[in-house]
Amino acid sequence: MLRNYSHLNSIGILVLAMLVAVASVAALQLIPDLATGQGVAAAGVLCIGVLLLTRLRQATWLVAAVVLSVGIVLAIGGFWFSFEAWGISDWDYYFSLHETIRRTVVDYHQLPLWNPYTCGGTAALADPEFSLFTPTFVLELLFGIPRGLRAAIYLATIAGGLGVLALSKRIGLSVYAGLLAAAAYALGSVNLLEIVEGHPNIFSAAWLPWIFWCWLAAYRASSMVKGQWAAFINRWTIACGFFLALTFYQGGIYLLMYTALAFIVLPWLTGTPLRAYLVTGRAGVWALGLAALKLVPVLLWLRQFQDELYASSTYTLPHLATIFLGRHLHGAEVLPNQGSGWHEYGAYVGVVVLLLALVGVWYGRKRRLVRGLIVAAVLAVLISSTGPLLKPLFDHLSFLPRSNISRFILLAVLPLTLLAGFGLDYLRSAAPRPVRSLLTAGVVGLVGLDIMTLAYALSLQAFVLPPVVPLVAPAPPPLAFTAFTYHYRHNGDDYSRAYAAAKAGYGTLAYCSVLTPEPKIRTIHDEADNGYISTSSKQATTSVISWSPNRTVISITTPEASDVVINTNFAHGWVVNDTAAQNIVGRVATTVPAGEYILEFTYHPPGFMMGALLTLLSIAGAWLSLLWLKRLPLPDASSASLQ
Repeated sequence: MLRNYSHLNSIGILVLAMLVAVASVAALQLIPDLATGQGVAAAGVLCIGVLLLTRLRQATWLVAAVVLSVGIVLAIGGFWFSFEAWGISDWDYYFSLHETIRRTVVDYHQLPLWNPYTCGGTAALADPEFSLFTPTFVLELLFGIPRGLRAAIYLATIAGGLGVLALSKRIGLSVYAGLLAAAAYALGSVNLLEIVEGHPNIFSAAWLPWIFWCWLAAYRASSMVKGQWAAFINRWTIACGFFLALTFYQGGIYLLMYTALAFIVLPWLTGTPLRAYLVTGRAGVWALGLAALKLVPVLLWLRQFQDELYASSTYTLPHLATIFLGRHLHGAEVLPNQGSGWHEYGAYVGVVVLLLALVGVWYGRKRRLVRGLIVAAVLAVLISSTGPLLKPLFDHLSFLPRSNISRFILLAVLPLTLLAGFGLDYLRSAAPRPVRSLLTAGVVGLVGLDIMTLAYALSLQAFVLPPVVPLVAPAPPPLAFTAFTYHYRHNGDDYSRAYAAAKAGYGTLAYCSVLTPEPKIRTIHDEADNGYISTSSKQATTSVISWSPNRTVISITTPEASDVVINTNFAHGWVVNDTAAQNIVGRVATTVPAGEYILEFTYHPPGFMMGALLTLLSIAGAWLSLLWLKRLPLPDASSASLQ
């Protein structure tokens, strides 16, 4: 009798899955609103995936990963289907910035140390948002900037979702709860709004769940190894350090600071805070070593060019319902005294996720892990709500990366989605067995329908500007600067398209980072002295022998002593014939007596060699540690316990 019931149940599940598939395809054809139709189809994929998972006995997590990835691709398809268009808001800046990094690697075969194109010349490697050493930038190297950045959006979103899926398994959630939490985290508006605005540094949020995945394993394993040295080289500790470093390489300087605050609190939620702090400290040491290649130059750059601007967000505590439940698109003006755009505040997860989180809180409140997630979510919400209260602190601590503290809400979304997973697992355990599969598929499908329809609508907002026509004429060699921005009006707002000038080889002045030298260069619009080389002697003759972003070789013949200035902003690290360059009118220069000279201007970021050595030693140490650890049994880190 039981066999017959199981057989009939399997047939019913398969028939239902087929009906959901047909309904999803029909939604694409029958629903006139593209975002709604695509969201329904993507939610259908999740539904079908859950129904099929109920019939599998093996490889369920792998199948869930495939289902999640396909659902994400469908849910944010609007980013890709507009690949001939250019982006709004800050996409123009990042298209241009990434174009310069890619050009240095592909055309000049150099490691980007100096960026001569942006705002008159600024740091490349020492820029906190420099992202060459990341998986997402590999796509930009392969496919170019517009398509590569679009592909990077998918890679980062899928990586973040898979990270939550892996973290869910580690803390003991079912595969269905993990799939729900992963979809809610990856496709909630907290990350997508930033992407629409044109902030690829939010890609670093993809590595956040992987950091905690490794940290939990390292904490568990630390009780099973003997000796401080063995604990230091534990493979999970190294992995945690790797993902922390990758977050920094991705440009996630703000997110990394927020994560550091989270790790100050996290150990107190465990049974042994001292051991937890030791795990955090060891992982931090590995992270510092692995990130030193970029970290040391960045710190020294910040000594010269500090961030003097703090973008203060409004108080958000009275508006949490709007932040978590408001289905607002990019550009919305929602909060009183909002100041910044909605991308700094919105964190839509939907009413179903919040209700499931409340269920998880109520029925799991006696578990240490659930209590930890509750505390993490509450603290993140409170910190993100402080708004102008922190402005005096940031004004005095100018070395800290400053931005809207409202972004801290991301650190609340992750525990909320995991709590929703616990809520789903409780509902599953309480439901009668005959309806358990249908209940699970229905709840996951409902969450998918809710967040995916909004996600697709957001993905249609980012890339909507036409390219500049006709094409911009190539810049005169070796480099020239233009102030043209080729504005285009869309939905009542003017957006710059300076990327057209960047593609043509011009340096642009459309955007200047707060960490950039004040532009002192000459542009093509200046009537005099707008060449690449300037001299104080009117009788001197000069020529460029060779030029690349990090190095310029020129010849000069002058009958009298003369200042020689190249048209790029001055910063420490520039040398001329192995002698420190001079700062003349804010540009890189030197002074020569009468005669004929070959001058070689080169840039090396201060701290570059030290950082590179530390990173190489850290990589070698990690590799040797992993080789040695192969001889030892791997501690079981799968337990969800934080005792």
